[in-house]
Amino acid sequence: MDESHTQQRIAELSARLEEAEETLRAVSAGEIDAFIVQGPRGEQVYSLRSAEQPYRTLVEEMQEGAAILTVAGDIVYCNRQFAALVGIPLEDVIGRPLDRFLSGSDRMAFAMLRKAGSGKCRARLIAAGGRVVDVYLSLSASKSEDENERLNLIVTDLSALLDAQSGRDRAEQESQAKDEFMAMLAHELRNPLSAISAAVQVLEASNGQDAPALRARSIIGRQVHHLARLVDDLLDVGRVMTGKIALDRRPIDFADLVHRAVAVCGERQNGQRLEISSQRVWIDGDLVRMEQIVNNIVGNAVKYTPGGGSIRVRVSAEGSDAVLRVEDNGYGIAPELLPRVFDLFVQGERTLDRAQGGLGIGLTLVRRLVELHGGSVSALSEGPGRGSTFTVRLPKVAAPQNTQPSLTQSPCAGFSRRVLVIEDNRDAREMFRMMLELAGHEVLEAEEGLTGLELLKATRPDVAVIDVGLPGLNGYEIARRFREEPDAERVMLVALTGYGTPEAVERSRQAGFDHHLIKPVNAEALQEIMRGGADGAPGAGAGSGGVSPNGAAGPMSAAASGNGAGAARAVGLRI
Repeated sequence: MDESHTQQRIAELSARLEEAEETLRAVSAGEIDAFIVQGPRGEQVYSLRSAEQPYRTLVEEMQEGAAILTVAGDIVYCNRQFAALVGIPLEDVIGRPLDRFLSGSDRMAFAMLRKAGSGKCRARLIAAGGRVVDVYLSLSASKSEDENERLNLIVTDLSALLDAQSGRDRAEQESQAKDEFMAMLAHELRNPLSAISAAVQVLEASNGQDAPALRARSIIGRQVHHLARLVDDLLDVGRVMTGKIALDRRPIDFADLVHRAVAVCGERQNGQRLEISSQRVWIDGDLVRMEQIVNNIVGNAVKYTPGGGSIRVRVSAEGSDAVLRVEDNGYGIAPELLPRVFDLFVQGERTLDRAQGGLGIGLTLVRRLVELHGGSVSALSEGPGRGSTFTVRLPKVAAPQNTQPSLTQSPCAGFSRRVLVIEDNRDAREMFRMMLELAGHEVLEAEEGLTGLELLKATRPDVAVIDVGLPGLNGYEIARRFREEPDAERVMLVALTGYGTPEAVERSRQAGFDHHLIKPVNAEALQEIMRGGADGAPGAGAGSGGVSPNGAAGPMSAAASGNGAGAARAVGLRI
């Protein structure tokens, strides 16, 4: 190696030594915060321990992101939380402009903040992979020991706060919806109760046979039917939302079903023109549930169409679908409400002139029941005051070769049974007795469980109708004890209850009942059960071709009146 090259090498080493000595001086003077070292893994940042270590630890461990910027907005330092927010390794963050991590619409606002030297603002960070993080930026200015100005940035992640706020808003909306639902429920129940109360007073003031009395009886019957439907809807919406409804499906003449349902809804008309046109088409469905669907949709049109308006009901076959369309020129649906019209408790504006607004559960039931049948339902409206159209589409099926008589036909009369009624409610027991005696049956009565069981054993009636919620001895225990008696199977036992769930029906079956009768009782449903026992065979009552109202399974019936089916909502499916 020649002398000149040696001298050059010594000079280079001397310069590097001087640089190292100056670095050591700067480190000991606290002028250097960190080293950026170029190595095999690229540039790496190494922080220095100094007298400021407690403060560095505080910044490094804080939950908020922290960064130090140049006045131009370049990052010269950041803590681990800031790196975690943007989803990039800490060493890759340093040296980049902060704008690289801000959404485009927030960069101008931050530039103004940076120019002012301090301030706060909301912003969105664009993290790795395009993830957006809502944050709150707090900026302040300071000077380093070399008098260079720098900007100190604190970044607060708002995600948890916004999630909590959103959850609170949803809870408040749900609470408000439930409050409105309860208010409307009270209103809906008071309307028929008021009419019933007034009708009873008319009956008391008349001789019971003149025109006002006949009209009062008609009103009582209609309003009780309305109350029963409200209760049915309240019970059904819970079951259908939790998937506890099973369908008793059979071929149904859809046009015939719609005609019958429209006739029932027509009784509630208030001066509207109700037109119906139909093409015969068959579907595979549950008769009771299909009537519930049609009654709710047509009834909805009647409610929301003022007097003088028109309602058109059309049934047709379109391709592989059976289609029901109900069009009206009534109040219409607001655009913001239209996407949610089938949601639970959702309704249009409730005003005093639209007192029949309902409970906000009918269309929810419609959608779920239609979906259970493999169909779809939709709503269209051009806005308030421009009417609405509801369309139900169901898979059509071929017409059956041999159609069976409808279960809604009135049962035959001309037979008499001896019936024991065990019921602790005096008014209900009296009405039962009157209904049965008017139908030609002999009636015995008991008002509590122990007396009822002894009378049941002593008289051995053809049929015993037993309220399950009796004082002294409940109805289930009466049935269990009586079934232990000799020849007890010759007596038909009918459970009387307000519960129609599958669990309630199964409990009745296990106790020994042949039928499950749901309050309020329809006279035709009761008569159908009486007729079923005319041959002395308990459980033969309504036959195996009936309609299960609640998805109940078992060799027993479940009958009630509240769904508008017109007869027994009856009978058990074989398990």
